Amino acid sequence: MLKSIARSLPKLLLTLLLLVSHYCAAETIQLRMQNGLLATADYLDAGDEKSPILILHGFLQTRDFFTVRRIADALHDEGYSVLLPNLSLGIDQRHQSLPCEAIHTHSMEQDRDEVAQWVDWLNEKSSKPVTLIGHSMGSLTLLAYLHSQPDQDSINQAILISLITFAQGPIAKANSTDKHRAQQDLIMGPNRIYNYRLAFCDSYPSQPDHYLSYLNWDQTRASSALLGLSKKPSIILGSRDNRLSPEWKPILMELKANVIEVEGANHFFDHSHEFDLLDNIIQML
Repeated sequence: MLKSIARSLPKLLLTLLLLVSHYCAAETIQLRMQNGLLATADYLDAGDEKSPILILHGFLQTRDFFTVRRIADALHDEGYSVLLPNLSLGIDQRHQSLPCEAIHTHSMEQDRDEVAQWVDWLNEKSSKPVTLIGHSMGSLTLLAYLHSQPDQDSINQAILISLITFAQGPIAKANSTDKHRAQQDLIMGPNRIYNYRLAFCDSYPSQPDHYLSYLNWDQTRASSALLGLSKKPSIILGSRDNRLSPEWKPILMELKANVIEVEGANHFFDHSHEFDLLDNIIQML
């Protein structure tokens, strides 16, 4: 047993050193949002030689979610300055993922506006246009941001990983039923909290307008937003992503989006596919 521990010690020390070096390299930034809340981000500074990168996490997650954190660390090692914000989701200095069962006071418009503030901060910090990278619903939030910004001079390019819409895939029917109910709730009691289903959440308490702000970003709206962009984003999908509707990739192809499919990868590009994902991102940069 002692020999086994001795053999494992170098690996444990290496892991510890990597963790220490990561957190030493990251600077925590605080930014006051339009709603008065303080939002935070990790900033990995690598100088101003290359255009900086903003990476956005998925729905209800944080910047420490393994998919986005791996990408951030790898790109920082490649010499890119990287900003990893946490969307506030209505919580001051949020640093933990938000449970489905929490009362959700946030909306897609608030998320989009927070992205805009972080892009402005990073653009001013570096005096260079920003590259946007999102994962899952983070990709959809970035698309909403790009759609709201007719002037794209501050954006270098956008890479949308596992781009998914609401009311898509296996949960589409359940979301459709709740959408009709939320539209009625919006008339009868717009300021009340109701319990809906959204994305992977079977219980999602929210005001109807906040709930609909997300659910309205379905395949039709996302397709329209993509079609209206003068600077098309690149989209990376996994061939085994079972969270997507089967018609989603053909729709994207019809829109002449730059779609790259990684064979065998799932929604999170875990295991061996993380290297394929990183290779594709680096080639795009």
